Amino acid sequence: MAIIIRKIIQSFIELPGLFVALVILLLLKSKEQKNFKKYVIIVAAIIYLLSIPYSARYITRPLEDLYPPINYEKIDKNIPSIIVILGGGSIQNIPGEEIGELSDQAFKRVFKGYELYKNTKFPIVISGGSLPETDYIPEALVMREYLVRFGVSPSDIFMEPDSMTTKENAIFVKNLIDNMKLEKVYLVTSAIHLPRSYKIFKTYIKDVEIIPVPSNYLVTRGKVTWIDFKPDISALYANALAFHEYLGLIFFSITK
Repeated sequence: MAIIIRKIIQSFIELPGLFVALVILLLLKSKEQKNFKKYVIIVAAIIYLLSIPYSARYITRPLEDLYPPINYEKIDKNIPSIIVILGGGSIQNIPGEEIGELSDQAFKRVFKGYELYKNTKFPIVISGGSLPETDYIPEALVMREYLVRFGVSPSDIFMEPDSMTTKENAIFVKNLIDNMKLEKVYLVTSAIHLPRSYKIFKTYIKDVEIIPVPSNYLVTRGKVTWIDFKPDISALYANALAFHEYLGLIFFSITK
């Protein structure tokens, strides 16, 4: 229950819930007719700025650029290692898919993990549970289905299907791999999620080296053009995820 309450409160601090909170404040202020237009302009400006690619570049890239892409040629395949892929959401109860589909970001994480597996043949741990108070299939089961379809041997896949937060990802993965003689863990997740997940995994898994493996980049590195100032749902999505990660880093620093 505590997780549910926390997630509800957090949803109104982050995007797009923040817009709802701003509109509520706007309505409360509407009685002050003198300043009403000013409040409308402020709210509209905030929504616009957080919905354009230009702002996404500066809000998102500090997170995405913290760790470089993995260089497969520099991986020592003789060092005992394992690949850990973190879940990123699944869509349940859809036509034609008994166990559901992975979200876009979860699919890209799984595919990056598969590419790493194809280059190294290291075993894979997939970590992801289901939302509390739902009958959803644990995300790890959906991820496993995708990996098997890609051609990963089922015997090379270990599942952690109970975690609901990144902190639980780290704790439950640690419990799963404690008896394995490993020197490195290749942590695969979205580039924007790596700063927080890497920090959490380093906190709870101390006896092996954590290698960050970014995937699913959200913003371009090209030159700024007029397109960067046009409201775009993908920019809003990137900024929403960035807000989530910044708040998550703050929350973890306070509560660890």
